[in-house]
Amino acid sequence: MSVDHDLGTKRPSSTPMDYRRTFGWPVHWQNGTLNFVIGAGIGAVAVPRARAEQVLENLARQGCRGPALHVPTKHGSVVIFLVEADVLGSDADFLPRDVRVLTAGTSVPLPGTHGPADLARWIVPPDPHQRWLPSLTAVLAAIRSAGRFR
Repeated sequence: MSVDHDLGTKRPSSTPMDYRRTFGWPVHWQNGTLNFVIGAGIGAVAVPRARAEQVLENLARQGCRGPALHVPTKHGSVVIFLVEADVLGSDADFLPRDVRVLTAGTSVPLPGTHGPADLARWIVPPDPHQRWLPSLTAVLAAIRSAGRFR
């Protein structure tokens, strides 16, 4: 039985990228939208759009830039950084209040479904030739560093 069948949703006939097959990411279809599910060693950090540009620059400078997507929310636009979950939640302490380390089981909409709910878009798209994700530690350091220069 497939995840699509379990969810009772219909998967669109084609998508630009097969995230599960290409990257091994846990994804599922829900209400016609493809979602990434946090867990199994893969995490995510939500950063307000206004703070994200400096974080992206810091990660590029460190040589550990990875996939990041823009997602509008009811509280404003955020950038979701996909990460390798390499530390415990206590390392997320001392972050700016508007930054959140997303918990296991959280669903993040992925771009590319070409439907009315397709509001997410890649800022740094995943690269099939560079399948690794930056560590949570590196992303948190880049966020903390960005906070010092604001």
